[in-house]
Amino acid sequence: MKAKRLVFPEKLQVEIEEFNLPDDLGPEEILVKNLWGLISPGTELAMFTETHVGFPIPDFGYAKFPFRPGYATVSSVMKVGAKINELQNGDLLFTRVGHASHAILSAADQWHLTPDGMPIEHVPFTALAQIALSSVRLSNIRLGHTVAIFGQGLIGNLAAQLMKTAGARKVIGIDPILQRLKISTQCGIDLQINPVEANVTESIDQITSGKGCQIVVEATGVPEVASQALQVASQMGQVILLGSPRGSAEIDLYFGLHRKGVSLIGAHASRQAATTQYGDADPYEIMLEFIASERLKVNPLLTHKLPASQAKQGYKRLLNSKSNYLGVLLDLQAWK
Repeated sequence: MKAKRLVFPEKLQVEIEEFNLPDDLGPEEILVKNLWGLISPGTELAMFTETHVGFPIPDFGYAKFPFRPGYATVSSVMKVGAKINELQNGDLLFTRVGHASHAILSAADQWHLTPDGMPIEHVPFTALAQIALSSVRLSNIRLGHTVAIFGQGLIGNLAAQLMKTAGARKVIGIDPILQRLKISTQCGIDLQINPVEANVTESIDQITSGKGCQIVVEATGVPEVASQALQVASQMGQVILLGSPRGSAEIDLYFGLHRKGVSLIGAHASRQAATTQYGDADPYEIMLEFIASERLKVNPLLTHKLPASQAKQGYKRLLNSKSNYLGVLLDLQAWK
């Protein structure tokens, strides 16, 4: 069958391409129609703008053109293989496929049934929530800790919410964009700091009576922010690099790390598996449950819905109009 998908042929370009899917399914495969895809403002914009650090490395892997974006999708089952018994046509699934009209999935870990009553537009946020969960799983968060989150984009906001559910006494959202701080408030984050209007270090000293934050999450991917994150960490605190850094940074090893005993922890989502404990549920299932029950609030994060045919506009607005664009869903059945 004929299907359509998005592709970045080169820097700052988005095109629609047709591709073929097999007409026959294998016994353990399913055919899905993709409904909505959430643009990842981190990874996808880094690829769109060719700022991902992997581009100059020939054998890095996916950081090259043409690039086919997308990994946060809600899909509807159209057809199932002979050995698939747990699904039926019309079931709604969270999937990690690209921004395409249709897809064939071949392994059960590639899809998750959505909870009953969950708004379909909320389902794709599961992918970003799972990434944000890395900051919790890789930290030593304890009941009563004070946590600072640099960046209140999708990942930073979701990380802040998860830190609250994990027992943080106070969570501080830091961002220079006023609208993102307003959304942070709507999502229940305790305190907000705008670094354009206030000195972050002085503000956190005041909030913590000079002790600093036990957990600091860097969720912007801006290398220079890592140094500031170290400054506001407490003695023996942890700085979690959640946002994928887009370059190098200079840090003060003595005063920033060594003297205070601060731990600097890389929290790429792939590291989360190493923290799994016996009996842990699948992290995607946990995030689906939290979003469906509104323990994680994602509705304030959803700012725009666009047809897939206007994807280029979505990427450019996320890049150049950060005050207005945050969570952008693409209608993956609207290609004209």
